Amino acid sequence: DIRKTLMVYKVASELEPEALGAYVISQANTASDVLAVVLLQKQFNMTRKNGKLMRVVPLFETLNDLENSPKQLEALFSVTGYIGSINGKQEVMVGYSDSAKDAGRLAACWAQYTAQEAMAKVADKYGIELTFFHGKGGTVGRGGNPALYRAILSHPPNTINGRFRVTEQGEMIRQNFGDMEIAQRSLDIYTAALLRESFVKRVEPKQEWRDEMQRVSDVSCAAYRHTVREDPRFVPYFRQATPELELG
Repeated sequence: DIRKTLMVYKVASELEPEALGAYVISQANTASDVLAVVLLQKQFNMTRKNGKLMRVVPLFETLNDLENSPKQLEALFSVTGYIGSINGKQEVMVGYSDSAKDAGRLAACWAQYTAQEAMAKVADKYGIELTFFHGKGGTVGRGGNPALYRAILSHPPNTINGRFRVTEQGEMIRQNFGDMEIAQRSLDIYTAALLRESFVKRVEPKQEWRDEMQRVSDVSCAAYRHTVREDPRFVPYFRQATPELELG
C-alpha cells in the first residue's frame, strides 16, 4: 500500500500542472492527514512555483468529523509552514451522503450548518479565504435538492461569500447539463442564488432557534441510530426492499 501511494505521487508529479486540481482526503480526521499530503507533494517536487502543487482538501463526512472540523482547522492553521504553502486560501469539502447515513438526515443537516459556521470563524481568525466544496448527490438523502435556488440560500450566512463549489455527479450531470438550454438555465440559477446571497442581508438564527434545532437533532439522531444499528429487523428489511445485494 505504501509503495502504491508513493507511485501515485510520482505519476502526479510527472503530469502537466493543469492536469490535476484538488487532492480530496476522504474521511479526514486530523490536521496531520492534510499535512501528510503536503509533505508527500514536497518530496516529489510538486510546488507552487512549478504549478504542480495540488490544493489539499479535507473532506469531513461523519457526524463526529463535522463536529470536530473547527478544531482540526485551528490545528492546521497554527502550523506556520502550512500557512505559507496555501497562499491564504483553503478549501474544505463537506460530506452530505455519509453524514446522513451516519446520523440521519436532520441531524446531519444541522451538523453541516453549525460546522460551516464554526470553520468560517476559524478561517477569519487566521485571515484565510475559505471555500466550501459541497459533496452532494442527486437524491435528498445525499444532500440533493431540486429547489437549487433555495438550497443555496439555505447555507449559513457568511460561508459562501461569492465562492461556491459543488459536485454534479451521475445522472445529475445529464439532468442539469445534458442539454444546452437546460445547462444555461442551471448556471443562471447558480449565478442568481450566489448574487442574492452576496447582496441581501441574511437572517441570523436566534439562540432559541439553535437550542431547539440541537434538541430535535439529538432526538432524531438517537432514533435513527436505534433503528439502523439496534433493531434486528432493519437489515433484513433493507436487503429485501433495495437492490443492495446486487451492488458491488
